[in-house]
Amino acid sequence: MTTTSKHIQFKEYLERKHKRLIEEAYNVRYTDSSLSDVLTYEALKLDQKLKFLQF
Repeated sequence: MTTTSKHIQFKEYLERKHKRLIEEAYNVRYTDSSLSDVLTYEALKLDQKLKFLQF
């Protein structure tokens, strides 16, 4: 496995995780707002990592 393919796989993994966190935060928005805030924060941190990987 080359470094480029590892980079792409890691990026795809982070994108899937980011999408899952956003969906979960949206689903619990009205039932548990504090959990929604935590999930949104984690998704924002992942978004920062994704932006960094797009060099």
